[in-house]
Parts: sequence; structure tokens; C-alpha cells
Amino acid sequence: MKLSNSSKLILNIKHIFYNKKVLFSGNIQDSLPEILKTQNSGVHIQKYHFLKYLQNTNKKKLFINFLIKKKIIKNYNTIIYFFSKNKKESYFQLKNITSIVKKKSKIFLVGENKSGINSFINLFNKKFNFKKLNYGKKCVIYCTIIKKNNIFILKNFYKMHYFNNIKIQFLPGVFGYKKLDEGSKFLISTFSKNTIFNKKILDLCSGSGFLSILLLKFNKTNKITLSDSCLKSIQCCKKNFKINKLKGKFKISDLYLNINKKFDLIISNPPIHDNLKKTFFLLKKIINESIFYLKKNGELRIVINKFFSNSKNLKYIFKKFNILKENKNFIIYQKFKK
Repeated sequence: MKLSNSSKLILNIKHIFYNKKVLFSGNIQDSLPEILKTQNSGVHIQKYHFLKYLQNTNKKKLFINFLIKKKIIKNYNTIIYFFSKNKKESYFQLKNITSIVKKKSKIFLVGENKSGINSFINLFNKKFNFKKLNYGKKCVIYCTIIKKNNIFILKNFYKMHYFNNIKIQFLPGVFGYKKLDEGSKFLISTFSKNTIFNKKILDLCSGSGFLSILLLKFNKTNKITLSDSCLKSIQCCKKNFKINKLKGKFKISDLYLNINKKFDLIISNPPIHDNLKKTFFLLKKIINESIFYLKKNGELRIVINKFFSNSKNLKYIFKKFNILKENKNFIIYQKFKK
């Protein structure tokens, strides 16, 4: 597997890690945790699709949770954290790590220059003295030694939004954190009480659960499964269903990987970016594999930004769809399984 430039930069200083107990975390994009030689290593997974990079890792050394637990991190004296473009998400995760990591542990923070890592360090260094350790390949590594743990209070990171008397809570990194997404609002406008009745629905790439909650508000007879690869998203979905006194099923999955049933309706407001890169792979997979997860006459309904739907990569795919509704920013596409 091709290594990212951030991982290559880590390998330039690989001698530092030979006798270290290393925990990898953050925006893991390749198989570096399997390549880098250490005394002992583990991987903290926050997004389920990262598992595809770690096929040969001992399952006992994979920790799948949206937060790192103290009982896990106590076994490691070194953290390698891969920075993402979402500064609030990285701040959330690093606050968690620095609140429980053992004193005198080292934290290595690595990322691409264009991700904003350098400006982020200026913010985070109000308490932690990160120093630039190495740079090259348009990336940089910062390092610090933990002298004092900070305080991490999870509830302080939740952000509340309101829509039609519905409460929706978000954690940093969950889609819609800054504001409720206009594409999701536009997609929900294509449904009504008459068109949604006693259906079995899959909300793919569910984010906060916003779409599913609105569909259940139309009609509580619907049975909804919410699926997302981001563990923080599933955490928010569960919390938001509880707040709004609704019931649903929740699946941590890399798209359809953990889905084993068929549905009357699949809805999605799919991601177009993978960290810093624009990608159509997820959208194509949602479309191409939907036929295996829809009942006869079942429907796939998705919302896409007009800017992306007009690209050469997607025009051919969408020729097979009905355009249900559009405005100046978004298009709702609809397709039925015959």
C-alpha cells in the first residue's frame, strides 16, 4: 500500500520509536502502524473505514472507540497522532489524549502543511509546548513531552442546533457541526407523511441522525437503521434519538460492509471529501451496491451538491436517475430497483 507523505516523514525518524510503546491515533490513512518497528504498538480507531489499512494488525491491539480510555493509554509511552483538516476535531481528540496519557509520555503530531497544522499548533500550544521536530514532503512533525495532564469534559464539546422544535447535538468532526446542512434540509423537503409510511429505511452516512429523526417525526411507524463509519457520529445519533424520544438501530459500518438486510428506502447525503482530497469513490459505491440492499421496487434517494454532480466523474452515473427536485445549490436524485 502506498504510504502518505506524513507516514514517510515518520519513517525518516523511525529510529526514535524502536524502543517505544507506541499508540497510533487520529487520521490514519495507511498501514504505517504495521510497518513501523516499535517495542510494542496499538492503534486507536475512531473511523471504522480505517480498518481497511490495518488488515494484518493483531485485533487485541485495535481499540475501536470514539474516545481513548485511560486503561488503554496507560500501556503506552508514545503517541503518534495524524492531524486532519478539521481543527476542532483534532483539538477534541488531543484534549482527550492529553488528559489521560502518562506523564513524561511523548506525543508526535504529524500532518500536511496545507491541513492547517502549523496554525493549529499556535492555538494548542497555549498549554502544551510542541516543538517542530522534522519537516519535508510538504508535511511537518511536532513533538512534546507531557508534564501535566489537562482537564477533558466531554459534555463541554457538544454543540446544540434546533430545527422545527427538534434538538440535534453534535461533536466536533460530525457532519453539520458548524450549522445544520442545507443539503439535508433540502432532501427532507422531498418527503411527506403520505409518502413515508411503515417503511424500512437505511440512512447511509447518517452523521448526527438529523435526516432519520425528521423522517420519524413524519411517521413513527417507519423502522430506521442509521449507519456511519465515524464512531462520533454513531455516538451523536444515539444521543439525539434519546433526546427526541425515538427508536432506531445503529450500525458502525464502512458503507454497506456491516449491513445484512434489505430496505424499502435508502437515503444519503454522502461525503464528497476524504480529509483534504475530493473523492467520488464513496458516492459511486453507495450507488452501485445499493441494488443488493434494496427490496423490489425499493428506492435510493440522495442529495448532491450541483458543483459535484456536474463533474465528468458523475454525469454518466446520474443519467440513470430521476431528478426529483433541484435548487441553485443541490439536486435530489431518485432511483428505483425494478
